[in-house]
Amino acid sequence: MRFYDQLINESAPGAVQAVPATTTVPSSEYPRVYADGRATFRINLPLAKSVRLEGGQGLCPKPIPMTKDADGNWAVTLPPTVMGFHYYWFNVDGVRTNDPGSETFFGYNRETSGIELPDAQQISSDLVTAPVVPFYAPHKGSLQGQLHEHWYESAVTGQWRHYIVYTPPGYDDAANSATRYPVLYLQHGAGEDETGWSRQGGVNFIIDNAIQGISSSFFAASAAKAKQMIVVMDNGYATYKMGAGSESRDPYVNYLPASMRAGIEAFGDVMVKELIPRIDRTYRTITDRDHRAMAGLSMGGAQTLAVALPHLDMFSYIGTFSGAQFVTPRTSSGATPQPFDPKTSYGGVFSDAADFNSKVRLLWMGAGTAEMELSESLRVNAGKLRAANIRVAEFHTPGVAHEWQTWRICLNKFAPLLFQA
Repeated sequence: MRFYDQLINESAPGAVQAVPATTTVPSSEYPRVYADGRATFRINLPLAKSVRLEGGQGLCPKPIPMTKDADGNWAVTLPPTVMGFHYYWFNVDGVRTNDPGSETFFGYNRETSGIELPDAQQISSDLVTAPVVPFYAPHKGSLQGQLHEHWYESAVTGQWRHYIVYTPPGYDDAANSATRYPVLYLQHGAGEDETGWSRQGGVNFIIDNAIQGISSSFFAASAAKAKQMIVVMDNGYATYKMGAGSESRDPYVNYLPASMRAGIEAFGDVMVKELIPRIDRTYRTITDRDHRAMAGLSMGGAQTLAVALPHLDMFSYIGTFSGAQFVTPRTSSGATPQPFDPKTSYGGVFSDAADFNSKVRLLWMGAGTAEMELSESLRVNAGKLRAANIRVAEFHTPGVAHEWQTWRICLNKFAPLLFQA
């Protein structure tokens, strides 16, 4: 049972009202989560001298010492913490160690423990009678879309690549066999991979619920239902095969370090030359620019801008979630980039507001208020765009950091705005 179902059966108040997290493996009792938002972590390490809990920005920005009991169990209980998914690990005598009691997820460039915490503000801490199922979980009676995995050999990279595709409820029904769908290309962040949005993010449930107009929290999607859509999640890492590609070919990525610049250029070629044509051949897509969107979180936001802005003939909806902020290209000497200038940045794509606004139906940018530098940078640069008469939607999620809860909420807000024109 999911946590929200389990809590219905819990009647004891206070400290004993806890159940294993949904991310806790079936053979373990810890980590445990409480209805008031607390979480207890425990690991048996009788020979360890020091154990600390470490992890993502929203869970424990600083290492937290754990306490050892007579049986060699190290434990700590966190006070009510930001809801959602958090990466974490144990530091055991200076060695980073995953929790054997938890599932692992690809993050921080490795398999990493993760925990899902409920919303303490929506569940009574004394007696649970009506737990609220969040927008990123399946709802009773709702229709479900499907996730599909694909492999292909890339001519751009010379390597096999893997991507995941979400199709909406009813896509495979005979009655819909002639129906064609718009497509959202959705990218993960640095240190993660193409599984992030489906495993950590709950993308299929977010889109399912948005399509059906199901909401359950303060962060509910807009009143309009999302259009049925296909969502494509590709691996964001790419390098040209030996002898292919060229440096600084694209002015939209010149501001990046050389290593990252080459990778984003290669990824852009994969997207434009291979992935999009492959999706259009394999799935029943609507192939014009008005039915194609791209968005991404963190590094995926940088990729979105680098791919979509120079290809406005292919994309008319663009979104970044805690994404790279607008900057001007590097000088030939590699000097520090100057502040964003709509007249010159990104090849001058924003310099003609009327032309940009006629092509881009939605430029949407979001961040969490707890990722303060990104949030403030977004305020400043979105203000510059508006001063240049560029239409931009700006969203700041209160209290969340550079973590999956921010990006879930961003997608939940972004998806219903797509393909509505």
